[in-house]
Amino acid sequence: MILFVTVRLTTEDTTARKVPVERQLKAAPETAVPARPEGVKLKAARLPPAHHAETAVPARPEGIKLKAVRLPPAHQENDDYSRLFAALPELSWSPEAVAETFAAKGSGKLHRQMLALLLDAPAKHKADLAGHVANLTPDDDYAPIAWLITNRSVSGAAMQALLEDLHDRPADLKLPVMAGILSQVDHPGATEAEHALNIYLQVSHGYPSDAWHAEVETFLATSQ
Repeated sequence: MILFVTVRLTTEDTTARKVPVERQLKAAPETAVPARPEGVKLKAARLPPAHHAETAVPARPEGIKLKAVRLPPAHQENDDYSRLFAALPELSWSPEAVAETFAAKGSGKLHRQMLALLLDAPAKHKADLAGHVANLTPDDDYAPIAWLITNRSVSGAAMQALLEDLHDRPADLKLPVMAGILSQVDHPGATEAEHALNIYLQVSHGYPSDAWHAEVETFLATSQ
């Protein structure tokens, strides 16, 4: 009886191992793919374009030099600059050109010749020429100098020479220039200009401020 039970258990155990596996393979239900919720869009993967790949920069052939592109100064694109400076004589700066211009003492236009040389001169030679321009320029042709000061087209000692001359000009010339100075940040003539306008106008708008322009216009209109 013990042997019979052992054989029967072994047979049932073997069948139990085989039958359920086959049934599971046949009876396994198909797995359903979950539906995408409404309103949810799948974002397509975006591959980088081919031109984003690193490309080798071709070497410059030997013996070929690249020429730097020279841009014109910003003031050359300004209408006021063209109007004020277009009539200047065409002079190129050199020590000889300065000496010859002084010696020739052109017919009442020496200040314009000096101005043309000032615009073309190297920075280290501008200060002396600015002093000559300031001393030679009459009040009725002061507009180019006013433009140079307001637009900071010269700097350093050259600007200082023009600013010193500015304070000796009539009020109708210097006050608008001073108002232009005080409308800019960090203009080298701001301190003296603000002091002068405070005395003339008896008001203070601070620095920088565009309010000086209207104040000067009112003052000049009522003082004439």
